[in-house]
Amino acid sequence: MSPTIESWAAQPTIYVRTTVPTSDLMSAQGHALGALHAFLSSQAAVPAGPPYVRYHTFNDTKADVEVGVPVSTATEGAGQVSGGELPGGSVAFIVHFGSHEGLGEAYERLRSGVNDAGREAAGPAWEVYHWIDLTVAPDPAAWPAPTEWRTDLVQPLETK
Repeated sequence: MSPTIESWAAQPTIYVRTTVPTSDLMSAQGHALGALHAFLSSQAAVPAGPPYVRYHTFNDTKADVEVGVPVSTATEGAGQVSGGELPGGSVAFIVHFGSHEGLGEAYERLRSGVNDAGREAAGPAWEVYHWIDLTVAPDPAAWPAPTEWRTDLVQPLETK
């Protein structure tokens, strides 16, 4: 499956951003999802879509990771939760079904599709996790089996 190039509107978000050792990444993401759910609950708000993870930097030892969720209107956040937005404009978009063990191959298809289209990336990509519902407290035990996961990979593109 090749990526699709689409034009997306900017999307207001709330997010938690942190730099952690890569060995602590899953724990940090779980903590961030809990903080986002708590913030939404405190505001009597609902997400405008599934949560996302955006790696601003990622290497063998540490990751600068943003865990967020789209919201219908911009907000300032509170505490460790900040308000922001995912960028609008041209994006390359691909869907991955299954466990995250196959994400490396999906990212390679995404990069190849961007190159084949003669386009260039504009900032870090993000992953959208359709199996996580932040209208309820995040509970990995309640999530479907990894073989049933849908993860969208979204790469913003330079303006042509």
